Amino acid sequence: MNLCVDVGNSTIVLGIFKDGKLLDKYRIKTRLYSTESEFTLSIRSLFHDFDITQISEIIYSSVVPTLNHALISAIENVFHLEPLTISSGVKTGVEIKVENPNEIGNDLIADLAAAKALYSYPTLVVDLGTASKILCLDKNGAFVTALIMPGLVSGAKLLKDSTELLPDVGLTKPSSFVAKNTNSAINNGLIYGHAEMIKGLVNRYNKEFDCRFNVVVTGGCSNLIKDFVEEDYIFDEDLTLKGLNIILEKNSK
Repeated sequence: MNLCVDVGNSTIVLGIFKDGKLLDKYRIKTRLYSTESEFTLSIRSLFHDFDITQISEIIYSSVVPTLNHALISAIENVFHLEPLTISSGVKTGVEIKVENPNEIGNDLIADLAAAKALYSYPTLVVDLGTASKILCLDKNGAFVTALIMPGLVSGAKLLKDSTELLPDVGLTKPSSFVAKNTNSAINNGLIYGHAEMIKGLVNRYNKEFDCRFNVVVTGGCSNLIKDFVEEDYIFDEDLTLKGLNIILEKNSK
């Protein structure tokens, strides 16, 4: 079995794969000042009823560098295995055609690897997390460009932090477009606005590249906009984990 670890700004997700299939996943809230001992206890607690000797290989992806030393050490403490980390020598199956490949987050490389392997190309990957990203695989399956925008939760926080009177809003899927109070006005504005932004940018990509892209949507906020975008968009909340497992298999010992 493989263990795939995806460290995001809000959540750490650990997925267990067997024969290419995701069997189970676990979540830990991302806390910037957690120690190696705290992570070790948290991981052991998550896997208390699982035979950890079944895990034969581990891959680790992180967009929070300050956690890497403590978390990787904790993983090694629990599983007695050294995780594979994505670097220049690791096979991903994706040709990178941007100015500085080292700027690309490991989670985005995993998204691209999964999109190319599972959904063909040309494909746009819309990853809605702390930041919203649109990644472009061209007709040849190469990663050629991306867009990065504030995410839904980041947008809500920015409104709250930048104003004196606007409230902090917990985002929910709107039941109606028509807002009758400030909370729903903010909620609806962010979600409908984000959905329309995504549809508009997808249309722009189609025109710029003179083709029709597949669209694969993933990330923690993807369910909030699911009902407000095109019906042929593919939603895969586990795309990053699947991509990590694909990369691990390509580099398997």
